[in-house]
Amino acid sequence: MMLVRFFGNAKAVAGADTVEIEVSAETVADFVEQLGERCGDEMKALLPYCRLAHGTVVLDAKSAMPTTGEIVVLPPVSGG
Repeated sequence: MMLVRFFGNAKAVAGADTVEIEVSAETVADFVEQLGERCGDEMKALLPYCRLAHGTVVLDAKSAMPTTGEIVVLPPVSGG
């Protein structure tokens, strides 16, 4: 099981601070699709604009998906 922690508006969209998910994805891109299916259409629409991190490493879509630890979902931010 992988713990996924949401920040910012991703937390509101997910309806929770965290979710646990069984990872069946080999790449981060596959995991983003899996997470969108798990969390609904609104999250599915937001995820392409988010960054995912594992520990101190920001992952890209082609990265191999970690199987342990915690994934952090960082939505885009704005401000001035």
